[in-house]
Amino acid sequence: MLSGLLVILFSVGTVSSSEETQVTLNEAELRSTFEAVDGDGSGTLDRMELPNWVKRLVDAHIAENIPAAKKEFKTVDANRDKIVEWKEYEASAADTTSESRHKFRTADENGDGVLSQLEYVAFKNPLTTEYVLNRIAQELLEDFDTNKDGKVTTNEFVHHPPSRVEDKDDKEIDKMRKMEFRGTLDTNNDMSLDVKELRDYLYPLGKTFLTNEARHIMHNADINQDKVLSFEEVRENYLHFQKSDDNPVIQALHDEL
Repeated sequence: MLSGLLVILFSVGTVSSSEETQVTLNEAELRSTFEAVDGDGSGTLDRMELPNWVKRLVDAHIAENIPAAKKEFKTVDANRDKIVEWKEYEASAADTTSESRHKFRTADENGDGVLSQLEYVAFKNPLTTEYVLNRIAQELLEDFDTNKDGKVTTNEFVHHPPSRVEDKDDKEIDKMRKMEFRGTLDTNNDMSLDVKELRDYLYPLGKTFLTNEARHIMHNADINQDKVLSFEEVRENYLHFQKSDDNPVIQALHDEL
């Protein structure tokens, strides 16, 4: 999933369901997807093939969540005026905070204080909506950029005070953050992060996100540590591969960074 090293202030979460579902293994579907993603027919998935599985999960989630957000919009729009005011959302939501109010404003593209249906869909799907994603990336940069020079250095990322309150002296966390910075975020290797790099890191259909998620899945599912996944390893770790709200990839689309 997204590493947890950033502090994301903007995701709202999937459209909620009133029913709790228990995820069970669907072996036939799992095998069908495995064979489709196994491009070279080797019977295993390598680090080049695994991002394609992640993309399938993201695509399926988006295809489901966007229509659900449109449907939810109609429910939240209590007075049927085809816009949602904050007070309407507040009345319908189980819990609202100053952060959710900020997310609401971030999705308000034209700044009129209310959300159209398109803006409401963006509110519910911030990382897959371009203008919201750009705003998130810009605000993250400004949050990490303590000396306000328009970029984030390794030191600013590693020792970001708001996200290091409880572990500011933990050298192991320092090491993990440095690895994340150099290995995943700093794609042009200039020892700093710009808005584009942060945006690419967050965009769930981009190469950076897909590769990063695939790397996490490989780490967790590669039982024999041979750097490829057999079908047996995929089946053993099916929660990483089947679409559900418990899937770490789906959670990564909505986790707070």
